[in-house]
Amino acid sequence: MNPAKWDAARSAFAIACTVFAVVWLWPAVSGPDQLPGHVDASGTVTRWDGKWSLLLTLGGITLGLALMFGFAKPVLSRVPASAINMPSREQHAYWTAPERRGEFDNRMATDLMWLGSATILLMAVMLAVVGGASGDSVDILPLVAPTALYTVAVIGYTLYLALGPRYRVPAP
Repeated sequence: MNPAKWDAARSAFAIACTVFAVVWLWPAVSGPDQLPGHVDASGTVTRWDGKWSLLLTLGGITLGLALMFGFAKPVLSRVPASAINMPSREQHAYWTAPERRGEFDNRMATDLMWLGSATILLMAVMLAVVGGASGDSVDILPLVAPTALYTVAVIGYTLYLALGPRYRVPAP
């Protein structure tokens, strides 16, 4: 595996986690006691939550995601080959062979780190929008646009992983 790709993924992950932490601290330090807990499609706040209830919930969920994505590499190495699902039997046989299993685990951990970075950044954007809300509504575009972009990016990346060259079996 190319160490530069792993380092880039780890750097992006560290940046995403740092961004989330900074965004989390902003309403924790200076936010009002009540923050929007739910917003409808028009941007109207339909539920208010206590600041700490919302921050601890979102912080806990994001911490769980960070641990899951950040520690994927050591976990992957313990997953038996029979539990790994690949698009074809040929790919499965190739990537779960003992001589290539380490490379597979490294590639998959890198891919999960990129997906984790995107997910944590989306959580940061959502928290920034609700953390900066004032009045009984929020601007819906900063919630919808990043969510749509995230969805398209994750679908595209998943298709790339499943159909692209990343896990393709080399020609003999």
